[in-house]
This record gives sequence, C-alpha cells and structure tokens, in this order.
Amino acid sequence: MKTNPRRYAMLGLGLSLLAILAFVGFLLVRSLASAGIFQPPDPLVLERGIWGSLSVFVLGLALTAFLDPEGTRKFLMGRQVQYGSNAIVMLLAFLGILFFINLLAYQNPKSWDLTENQKNTLAPETISLLQALPEQVTVVAYFSPQTDSASARKLLESFKQHGAEKFVYVFIDPIANPVAAQQDGVDRDGTVVFQMAGHKQPVTLADEEGFDSAIVRLMNPEKTTVYFVTGHGEADIEQTDDTSYSMVKRSLESKNYTVKPLNVGNAGKIPEDAKTIVVAGPKTPLTADEVQLLQEYLDNGGALIVMEDPEALTKFGDTPDPLAALLASWGISFQNDILFDPNANPPLLVYADPLNFAQHPITQKLHGVNSRFFTTQSLLIGTAPQGVTLTPLAQTYQEAWGETDVASIESNLQSFDPTKDLAGPLVLAAAAENPITKSRLVVFGDSEFAANALYQRGNGDILINTIDWSTQQEKLISLTPKNNTTRTYNPPGTLGVIGMVLASLCLIPLLVVAGGVTAWVSRRKRG
Repeated sequence: MKTNPRRYAMLGLGLSLLAILAFVGFLLVRSLASAGIFQPPDPLVLERGIWGSLSVFVLGLALTAFLDPEGTRKFLMGRQVQYGSNAIVMLLAFLGILFFINLLAYQNPKSWDLTENQKNTLAPETISLLQALPEQVTVVAYFSPQTDSASARKLLESFKQHGAEKFVYVFIDPIANPVAAQQDGVDRDGTVVFQMAGHKQPVTLADEEGFDSAIVRLMNPEKTTVYFVTGHGEADIEQTDDTSYSMVKRSLESKNYTVKPLNVGNAGKIPEDAKTIVVAGPKTPLTADEVQLLQEYLDNGGALIVMEDPEALTKFGDTPDPLAALLASWGISFQNDILFDPNANPPLLVYADPLNFAQHPITQKLHGVNSRFFTTQSLLIGTAPQGVTLTPLAQTYQEAWGETDVASIESNLQSFDPTKDLAGPLVLAAAAENPITKSRLVVFGDSEFAANALYQRGNGDILINTIDWSTQQEKLISLTPKNNTTRTYNPPGTLGVIGMVLASLCLIPLLVVAGGVTAWVSRRKRG
C-alpha cells in the first residue's frame, strides 16, 4: 500500500506555527533582558534562537509545499491569495510613500522641541555664538564603547545644525586609537576636544555650558586681563559669600579672561596688561593719587568701570570722593539718593524695565530679561565732552523715585516728596566712549546687583557684557553660558515594563489575528 505524502503536509504547517510561537517567546525574553529584568546566561543563545526559529518557520512552509504541491498551487491561485496579492501591492505602495517622505525629511531635517522650558533647544546665546564663528571649529569626541555618548552626539549635532559648515565633529575610540588621544592630551574617557586656528580646548563634561566656554576661549585665545581695585572695602573676587564677586570671576575666566586684584595705592601705577579696571563698591573713597592714575590710564585709551553704592551705605562720611570729579569730566555724576519703586516688593527693590534698556551693545540683547537692583542710587547725565558718546543704559519705571531723606529710610517711613525727592524715570547706569582715544567708561549706581547673592540671568549678564564691551570684545557680548534646568526621567517599574513588552509582542499581534479571523468567519457566513 502506497503512503500518500499529502497526509503529512499539515506537519509542516504545525512546525511553522511552533516556530512562530518560539520566535515570539525569544523576542519576549530578549525585551526583558534589555529592560534589565532578566539576565540570560548567554545572550548569544537568544540571538541564535530568534534566527533559528525564523529558519524553522521557512523550513516548515517549504516542507508543506514539497509534500502537497497541488494544494499549495491551489492555495496560491485561490481567491484568498488574489486578495492577499492586492494587499501586498497596497502595502508596497504604502511603504514606497513612506520611503519617499523619509527621504525628503532626511534631506531637509527639521525638529520641534515640545518639552517644557525648551530643554532640548540650544540657548539663544549659544546660537549667536555659533553664528559668530570666525572660522571652522573641529571637534573630536573621545568616547569608548564603555562610555555612553548619546547625549554628546545629540548636543554636537545641534551645534552642527546652527554652525553649518563652520562646525565639524567626529567620534574616536581612545582605546582603539590611543595615538590620537595622546596627541590631543586626552587621558580621560568621554573628553571632547575643540580645535580652531591651531588652538585646543578640552571639555570633560559634555554639556552646553562647557561647549560654549570652549568655543568662547577659542574665539578669544589671547589672555585679556581685568583688574578689580582693592584696598577700600570693594567686593572681593576670591571669597564665596553673598556679597563677594567670586561668580563674576568664574564667569570671566570661563571666557578666557585673566582676573586679578589691584591695589592702586601700593602698586603706584596701572599694570601695562590692564584691559579694564573695575571699582566695585568701595566703602571708603579712593585717594586723589589713585584717581589721578586712573585718569591717566583712561586718557590713554584705557577702560574703567565704576560701581558705587549710595553714600548712606558707605563710610565716605564728609570725605570728598575724588572719583566724582573724574566722572563729572565725562558728564556723569551720582545723585546720592536711594531708589524706591512702589510697584516692587519690597519697595526698596527696583526692577529695570526691559523696555527701558538702551540700544547699546551692552544691553541690546537683554530686552525681555528682568534685572534686579537693591539699594541703588541714580545717575545724573549731564553734557558729555566734545567727541564723547554718552548713553544711559537702563532706567526705572515712571513711578519710581529717588529718596533723599536718609532718616525716613531708617524709620521705614519713606514717601515721595516732590520738593526734595527725585521723580522717575531715573537712570541706573550709563556708558561713555571716546572714539578718538578709544577710552571707555561705564558707571553704575550700585555694586550689589552683581554680587553672588543676586548673580543670575540679567544681573550677571549686565556686568559681564559691560566688561566685554569695555575690553572692545563686542563679539563675546551676551554669550555668557547659562545653566539648564536639570530634569530626571523616572522609568516604569518591573510590572510596567512587562506590561509594555506583552502589549507590543502579544496583545497587538493577537488583535490583528483576531481581526483577520473575524473577517474570515464573516465571509464564510456570507458564502
């Protein structure tokens, strides 16, 4: 009796069905392993199982076709297959449209940041920095496979989008290529080296602020020295308490400045490398000899920044302030008042309205940014000397006034008296420039606004921008790196991960199968 091989054709289909179930199982285990829920003894077993189950699936179909060629032919020529072929054509057409759309998207990349606070978008200061690149910046990121480079790649790609052809980056494995790492002086995995015009700047922490600082240093390769006057109770650039200027120093050094203290009286001269001299809130007046040295320095093309607090907060007493005469020669004088703003809380606080910022290189990019001034005095802007450009940088609201009665301030009974007090708007800061001698002078009626306690966006930028302008490095203005808000991602628990894996690998395919079976049963009932 001859055995009919068609009797065993269903074994091939059963084998294919078991192979598909095994394939889904291997995928499920692999997903759990990727989520860290399960650690297989040998990851290669999963890979071999996945490919092996697919091979068995194909082998089962081939065995069925071999044992029952006539049934296979009828199936392939049947109406179901014709419907299936139409579906395949539609699927191919759909995939072709998707391919075309993806090709257009790849050739014309565009992204949208829908996160809160635009945390995936570069800061405006960074974009301005990249657009101001004088020449190409080449970045070499040294990351081994053991170090996660995803965030660095994403950030560098964002920099490249705005830097265009002037920003190029490449990743190198320091383990596989130790020679390149040694040439760049890299001894730490995850270091990013910025290069421009033969200069290099390494960054060990791949964040936007660090990248900004590296580029600014490359744009400003020569050290620019800024001196802060000492010896009269000025803000200390070394201490870290609330009233000191250590954050100012740190910001300046991140932009490749050299920051030093200067006791003019002891030195007896102004250092030759001084690009700018800052007088930050003296509690006692400078001597006439010290001011004379500053006057000569300014007349010879130097830059001076003066920040004096209201006289009531100093120890000037009846001692004349020699700096007043120097400032008056430039058309600027202090009004020895204390500003009050009834709209602020407390009223001693004065907000510099962004709309009242002047169109000046120091403040032109600060519109829309609030700055806070505490216990500040106003400036009187007079007639500037011939050839000198004098600009009020910031003014108060109309409602603010300058209180001149110190006794009322001490008793907290201040109120606007039109016969004695100064009506707003009042000038908070002013800048002057002599284009012939290249001298530059900036005056503030307050020094606390840049101290550590108030050093933030707006306040810090005003002073850093002022120093950039005074050293004639306008290209660096408003490029001070900002701190991004740190946010954390809380991953789902074990049950959540298992649920997502089951839904993606089992639930969705089962729904598709159920839909197909329902459609088949419905057609059978209709005949």
